[in-house]
Amino acid sequence: MESAEVILALAKVFIMILPGYILAKLNVLQEPHTSGISSLITCITYPCLVISAMQMEFSWEILNNCKYVVLIFIGVVLVAMVISKVLTSIIRMPASQSGIMAFMMVFGNTGFLGLPVLDALFGKEAVFYGALADSSFDLLMFTFGVTFIRQAAKGEEKMGIGETMKGLVNPCFVGVLIGLALYASQIMLPDIIAGPVESIGSATSPLAMIVVGSHLARIRLLDMFKSWQPYLVCLLKLLVAPAIALVLVKLIIGGGTLFGTVIVMEAAMPCAMLSVILSDRYGADVNLATKGVMLTTIMCLVTIPIVAITLQYI
Repeated sequence: MESAEVILALAKVFIMILPGYILAKLNVLQEPHTSGISSLITCITYPCLVISAMQMEFSWEILNNCKYVVLIFIGVVLVAMVISKVLTSIIRMPASQSGIMAFMMVFGNTGFLGLPVLDALFGKEAVFYGALADSSFDLLMFTFGVTFIRQAAKGEEKMGIGETMKGLVNPCFVGVLIGLALYASQIMLPDIIAGPVESIGSATSPLAMIVVGSHLARIRLLDMFKSWQPYLVCLLKLLVAPAIALVLVKLIIGGGTLFGTVIVMEAAMPCAMLSVILSDRYGADVNLATKGVMLTTIMCLVTIPIVAITLQYI
């Protein structure tokens, strides 16, 4: 894919931010509406997108590639996690912020934003690999990630096994398991089911971008640019994380593979929206989380094309 095609494909995705932004500014799309749309994506459209993407002709090569996607992406998250913890210790961030900063530096919006971008740039096979990367992300986010935020908020210890498993059993994760089970068993859904599943799944991209736009409309842009912490998050999440992914991909599998490209692109996504949701839930610094998420979401309009184009020449 040429550089111009990359930019055009990404532009088509990010233009879908505008309706959500405009409607939120006009107070037509309010927070309860946005919350409802997010629930619709999480419970229905996202799982359908993943299941539909995994409805492809069986290939042992693709199935074998899955292990590399999961292992390398977990490696990216763990390396980024170590760097973030060391860095926040060096700059002596207060405990109330260091855990949130570590969470934002490590965990990205690999689902709501990552899959639509991969779908636009590389097609259904890329969504297949992206869904696996997102599942790896969920596994670590609901264990180590939540611990970061809870410790920042209240100094709590790690969650118990029961609570962790409860967090993992969500519609998105279940959708990946169903899709993988159907793929591995070579079961193709009949058209009467596959058609509606694909149509519902295709709504994920526009709905997700509308939600992103509505969140952008509800924060004062000047407030984001006054603090230095969100800039540090942008540097590490949008540039350092994909660089780590690229190094691991080159060392383990070399270059020129679609799933290697997917790993790097997923690592380049902005901070996860759950940074805000979990900070609010556990009583952590919601303002810092919101600024980090929103600034990285804005800046990724520039950095994601840079990463995508760079991958064409490496």
